[in-house]
Amino acid sequence: MFGTYFYNKNIRNIVILFGTIFNDITVKRTTSAGVVQSQFKVPINYGPSEKYLTRLEQGPTLDDQEILGITLPRLSFEITTMAYDPTRKLQTMKKIREVKPLGTLDGISVVTGGSGYTSAPTVTVADAPTGGTTATATATIVGGVVTAITVTNVGAGYTTTPNVTITGGAGTKATAKANMDANTSTLLTAYSPVPYNFEIDLAIMVRSSDDGAQILEQILPYFTPEFHVTLNEMKTLGIKRDIPVILNSMSTEDTYEGDYITRRALIHTLSFTVQGFIYGPTSDQGIIREVDVNAGTSFNDIDEKLVNVDTKPNPTTADADDPHTFTTTKTIL
Repeated sequence: MFGTYFYNKNIRNIVILFGTIFNDITVKRTTSAGVVQSQFKVPINYGPSEKYLTRLEQGPTLDDQEILGITLPRLSFEITTMAYDPTRKLQTMKKIREVKPLGTLDGISVVTGGSGYTSAPTVTVADAPTGGTTATATATIVGGVVTAITVTNVGAGYTTTPNVTITGGAGTKATAKANMDANTSTLLTAYSPVPYNFEIDLAIMVRSSDDGAQILEQILPYFTPEFHVTLNEMKTLGIKRDIPVILNSMSTEDTYEGDYITRRALIHTLSFTVQGFIYGPTSDQGIIREVDVNAGTSFNDIDEKLVNVDTKPNPTTADADDPHTFTTTKTIL
């Protein structure tokens, strides 16, 4: 049962999300007159604060001409626990459905070669959806006519066949169409995700209380006590969700012990809860494009059929978000 490999990167995305929130904090050093002497962004890393404090206590060392010591201020964070959250549980058997991405281009065919081209025209493929990669291609001309188009980057993440345009080259009327390596008759499905609370500690390590105050004042006003961040939670299913990041508590520790050689490290530890979700494997499911119903009036004779109703979308290749109508045919039997 557990032998099917899948990896949706849900935990990895939570780590990236959390680190991104705090990756643009700045500290300024000023004189007593308020003149800024220096300013710099505070680096942030994933890992326990103890690791960085150990390196700090060891001080800079020289190894292969490389300085291994660290400087403060610095931020570090790590996941301490992950706990199932029953209060956010969704219906287990509910399925999330999305049109399966076509993915990459299989090629580009020349429809009309045009005329009068003195140099190779520019081939432009329509942009891929958010999170995908736009394909690129080049044209070949012979005798002023576009004879072939070579795909130089097959792209990724296409959910519909993209348009291809040919411009420049001092010629006219060349057209082309893209060919995809999959069809639009398949849905990508997954069951409802499982809610998990990620407990994450953020350590603010500084030497001076003023540095710590600057960092804290750039963080605390945003948490009341939660701060919402939009996460591209499941790219393959097109799911984006506002993730609450909740500030639970803060503690302060001063590692200075009073002697003249010990390096001081003032540590503010902020404890957060990130309310995320973990998804299971995805699977393919066909798209229903026609409903054919036989109806009758007798409950005693199930073979008695009085009317047939056939309903299908127009065009039959339309996706749910494409402009389309329904064609319904009723036949009296």
